[in-house]
Amino acid sequence: MEKLAAASPAGVLLDLSGVLILLLAFACLGSKLFNRYVAYYGAQSVVLSFAAAVAAWTFHSVELWILAALTLAIKGIGIPVATRRLLVRRLALSRDTAISTGLSTSLIAGGALTAFAYLVTRPQLVPHGVVAAAVVPLSTAVILLGALAMVVRRHTVAQLIGWLIVENGVFLGAITLVATFPFIVEAGIFLDIAAGVLIMLVFVSGLTRQLAEASAGELRGLRG
Repeated sequence: MEKLAAASPAGVLLDLSGVLILLLAFACLGSKLFNRYVAYYGAQSVVLSFAAAVAAWTFHSVELWILAALTLAIKGIGIPVATRRLLVRRLALSRDTAISTGLSTSLIAGGALTAFAYLVTRPQLVPHGVVAAAVVPLSTAVILLGALAMVVRRHTVAQLIGWLIVENGVFLGAITLVATFPFIVEAGIFLDIAAGVLIMLVFVSGLTRQLAEASAGELRGLRG
């Protein structure tokens, strides 16, 4: 249980990975370009796969190595490439204009949520025995930032990216509990979410060009 302590090399690497994932969530929140949404999510998933590899190397777990490879292949490469080709290019998406607040307001709200995440889940409050406890506030902040992105972005594709960021935060938090959580639970959740995302991509890719600028509010207005 001490192998991923904050003072250990693996713990430091995991903490740095958590910080990078959080910064990439902020970068996505502070952008208006669809290509950057996808790029930041892909980079975040690559860092997440590295964090999973650190845990796999620390615990000498073949299952975690497989999970890290799947994260890199599906979330770091597959989903970003599919999103860019099936959605961004096919629907000619460039700049996201369906944002309910300004970028500065969104970033300030993101900073407040990050502070809140640290206050309620700071390492001193994490139950004894949880490895790399400093990552728990970071993963909680990523989840909150992804949820914030889904709230302030009204375009359906932007909301999809926000939802994927939430899932990355959940995955990062699960890595910190790798010593106590069964692999099969996390793997099952991961595969279910990946399958759901792929189905959503196929569904949304069938939309016509007239829906390229559709927002969640406009879609709700179509309800009879």
